[in-house]
Amino acid sequence: MTDVFSTSELQALRGEKLMDDFMRAGTEPWTVVYAGEGVATRPVSTVAYSVLAPPALRAEFLDEEGWDVLIGWGRPGIITSFGETRQTSYLKFGNDDGWEPLVIVTDRAGTREAEVILNQEFRLVFDLFEDKASGNFVSVEKDGTETVVVEVSGRNVRIRTSFLARFRALKQLDLWLYTETITHFPALSQDGNFEQFNTKWKNADSAGLNHVSLRLDYPAALFRAKKYLGPAPIEHCNLWQYEARDETYEDFIIGEDEVGRTIKFTCEIDKLGDYFGKNPDAPNYLTPVFFRSEVLQKYYNNPELYTVTEGSVSCKGRWHLRLDNDHGDHVAVFLGDLGGDLPESERQYWRAFNVAPSGEMSGTYVRRSFLGQWADAEQPDHQLKRAYKDLQSRWLQVHGWQLHRNPHKIDEGILDRLHVPLNETQTEFEDQLMILAKLLVDFLNDKGIGKVVGKGPENERSLGKLQRFFEKVGYDQGDEDLSLLREIQELRSRVAAHTKGSDYDKFIASKLAGMSKKELVRDLHRRSTLMLRRWFELATVDGGKEVAEI
Repeated sequence: MTDVFSTSELQALRGEKLMDDFMRAGTEPWTVVYAGEGVATRPVSTVAYSVLAPPALRAEFLDEEGWDVLIGWGRPGIITSFGETRQTSYLKFGNDDGWEPLVIVTDRAGTREAEVILNQEFRLVFDLFEDKASGNFVSVEKDGTETVVVEVSGRNVRIRTSFLARFRALKQLDLWLYTETITHFPALSQDGNFEQFNTKWKNADSAGLNHVSLRLDYPAALFRAKKYLGPAPIEHCNLWQYEARDETYEDFIIGEDEVGRTIKFTCEIDKLGDYFGKNPDAPNYLTPVFFRSEVLQKYYNNPELYTVTEGSVSCKGRWHLRLDNDHGDHVAVFLGDLGGDLPESERQYWRAFNVAPSGEMSGTYVRRSFLGQWADAEQPDHQLKRAYKDLQSRWLQVHGWQLHRNPHKIDEGILDRLHVPLNETQTEFEDQLMILAKLLVDFLNDKGIGKVVGKGPENERSLGKLQRFFEKVGYDQGDEDLSLLREIQELRSRVAAHTKGSDYDKFIASKLAGMSKKELVRDLHRRSTLMLRRWFELATVDGGKEVAEI
């Protein structure tokens, strides 16, 4: 009789939802390969496990509904056989049937907690990195973005189903999935007909049972099931020679015709010409392609992932693109480099900033790329960065301390982020003033300077110490340099650091004096570079000895 049970109780006693969930396992975006936090006293407790196994074991696998392997199995071992001779063999996964675990669960060692260890072959095949903070494993894509492939939460592990499918295809192994759930019904009387819920099944790829027990003071249902998922052909692993190569190569603007219509051509290397006769009717690999300078914005904004230098932009070990960023208002890249050095997602990003050619590539880039000559950058931000680095190196060599401190971890990469504003927006203007003030004023090495000039007035600021330093070493252009530093400080304070007052427009107009924001920052970069070069000359070997003796 079923009329003594509610609809929800009937469904739970029959294990209907558990059956539905299990049949979907391995077909949804994530697959649970281990769940080990089931506790028998919970209203519903589940444990799950999985291994990879040869297809030849399917018949044996389906022979009964019980688990063939247990959580914790799969560690190395040895087996000894006795025949005409005694033979001992090492077993990588502790069995000679050919199955292997996806996760290995270690035993507690008294003073240590049990560990859940991911299959190292799976990790190495997909080049996964462990996020120490979360315990998850991530794949770093070609464009530098990260994809979580394995989620680890306590004693539960799930893996992206697509990666499991590719791994099965590579190894040509089945995925065996096991689950066991106990559901307690303390509110139900033991007088009902519970035998009607006891079922077993077996079909082409799964087997299991549902059994309601009265061994406790109330009914409890056991749902136990297992199934296998076979591998796709090895070509579907999408690895190495089987990796999908259906990339799309964008067309980029490379010129204009006589009536101003843009001329475009693909960046696919195999379709480009060269100086050796390849594809003679096609544009050359070295055809310059121009972009608005804003294309570099996302790279400057994420120094943890990207690095922009004079002549290149790169993504932490994933890709590296040579470019001409010594051009002023535009960035130029060779057409072939776009197709050969950037992943598809990055090419799509760059395409949005593509413009018709605006002249030739910079003289710096031409000399470096075509003539093989060393050439100093012409843009003031590149010159300032080089002068800043040279000064710190020379000062450390001569005096034993840097004139400017290394930035705190939170400001790492700040020098790389210094650049002429990419546009006339207030945000770019403010950011670059902040960076310039930090580098030149905030990072002054007060402790090092103080050792030379001694104790000064109470609450003396960095520029005050620097002024006394200049006076002590007899530096003639100290007033000019301090004036520039105070100007940068004031700009930072009035423009970037505080709420703007009613006189802001008048103040900024006086500072711009007809210049654009870009031009003002360029001017500050030029003047700062000259200042740093003068300071470099202060750090001569003889001068250094004199400073050290003061």
